[in-house]
Amino acid sequence: MTYHKRICCISAALITALFSSQTFAANALFAARGPLGNLKKDDVEIARAAIRTALDSGPDGQAQTWSNPKTKASGTVKPTKTFSKDGMRCRTADFSTSAGGERGASTWNLCKTKEGWKVVQ
Repeated sequence: MTYHKRICCISAALITALFSSQTFAANALFAARGPLGNLKKDDVEIARAAIRTALDSGPDGQAQTWSNPKTKASGTVKPTKTFSKDGMRCRTADFSTSAGGERGASTWNLCKTKEGWKVVQ
């Protein structure tokens, strides 16, 4: 698997993990290389709050930033498009993460379900 493909897969796993605390405990993504593999539990909690704020109420084009002064990890989430799919409110968003001297970025479509925001095609 190429480095870029690995980062994309890990990014999807992180987004899923950010909205499921049970996934956080069991997910192997935190052993992966790159910025997501360097995130600590505190980083994920801080990122989760910023992502929810951006997706729930941030306007398209406005980035929501997060950072953890303890670990120096940081990131942004910027909704770029709001749309509907199967009756759900959905957002396209750009994500960036910096942790442990590594940086990564990706773009995802997410829809708000009864269980929270979920990655969709």
